[in-house]
Amino acid sequence: MTRRPTGAPVEDVQPRYRPYTAKTSEPWEELAHDRARCPVARNAELDAVQVTTYEGVKEVLSGHQTWSSALGNIWPLKEPLPPEEQVLGWTDPPRHTRQRKLLVKALSASRIQNMRPFSERFTDDLIDELSERGSFEMYGDFAARMAAGHICELLGIPEGERDAYARAAQRMEELVTDTMDGRAEGGYNTELNEWLDHLGEMIRAKRAAGPDSDDLITQLSFAQVDGDYFDVGEIARVIQLVNVAGIGTTIASIGNTAYLLDRYPEQKARFLSDPEGLARSLAAESLRFEGPISGLWRTCTKPTRIGDLDVQPGEKAFAVISAGNHDPLVFDRPDEFIIERDWANLPTDLPFGQGIHFCVGMNLARMEMQVAAEKLYRRLPNLRVRPGFEPELFPGAVLRRFQTLEMVFDAPALPRTT
Repeated sequence: MTRRPTGAPVEDVQPRYRPYTAKTSEPWEELAHDRARCPVARNAELDAVQVTTYEGVKEVLSGHQTWSSALGNIWPLKEPLPPEEQVLGWTDPPRHTRQRKLLVKALSASRIQNMRPFSERFTDDLIDELSERGSFEMYGDFAARMAAGHICELLGIPEGERDAYARAAQRMEELVTDTMDGRAEGGYNTELNEWLDHLGEMIRAKRAAGPDSDDLITQLSFAQVDGDYFDVGEIARVIQLVNVAGIGTTIASIGNTAYLLDRYPEQKARFLSDPEGLARSLAAESLRFEGPISGLWRTCTKPTRIGDLDVQPGEKAFAVISAGNHDPLVFDRPDEFIIERDWANLPTDLPFGQGIHFCVGMNLARMEMQVAAEKLYRRLPNLRVRPGFEPELFPGAVLRRFQTLEMVFDAPALPRTT
């Protein structure tokens, strides 16, 4: 992080990154300026310390002893949430530790791999519905339904209730996204409380049915720490977080991947030559180049120094993941979309956070991205963004996705393989 021009005072160079008032689909020039000339600096638009190098972002996101999540991670808070509302990314140890233990085993790599046959069948089912249309909207017609369907499978929602559950879960994700970027209007707390009450009823029903099922709600319902079961309300909030995190970021990741393939036709041609062999690498590069989360918030808890800047307790920090993932000290040609990078020798973890808050749903997100890309581009001939369509980004500092993404293909779809 020693990139500031020699002799330049800490406050002389001002950040150019303006995610609220000048958000762009390609902020790489502004981020490169900030990373080189003011890698740690106070950004007036963010009202926070902005961190833009790969190592600096890792330091903030992994240093929970100094950089707290209890005052917000996807939007900053002035006061912590009430204790009963603090869940995972909105809390610190020891509460965070006991909650995370609930999910780590349930979302293990082996469990997610066992979901692969479901994922392939379900994705084919969605594509079958699009097969004769020739056009669709990526988020509403495909990505949101795919993400919600996987969450329903993970939670063990009965088949006859999945459509209704998926619609409700998507609604809660939309409300959280609006709140994240300051666009929510009245009614959020009422809808959230009604949703949490519904989840509570599901948890009680699972407990009444017994512990034999291996679905996530049952596992959470019968989990114990020091001989005590978790409170129904706490489990409901953990499930709500799984819904929001598992749906919102996956929607963005699938859409961003489709946009990037259209934006870089030579890379798209390479992917189309071997979708099965390159799906994993494509997902990794999409997450690096245009991940669903631009950055995350933290709050300083004790006097500290990061880079050339002294930071005091109570100050906010915004770790710009998008900047860290374009750091030329880590990635060669960082502002180019290259799907065949040597991922065996490159880090792939920054899009999922760091340290104790590292995303427990990473394996599920990667699998969904890989299956979606492979199936969509195998079965929908000449799949592309509708010519002339200019997508608009969601506003705000955290989420990186478009509001809509109109796709077209040469119908009909090719036959399914599952």
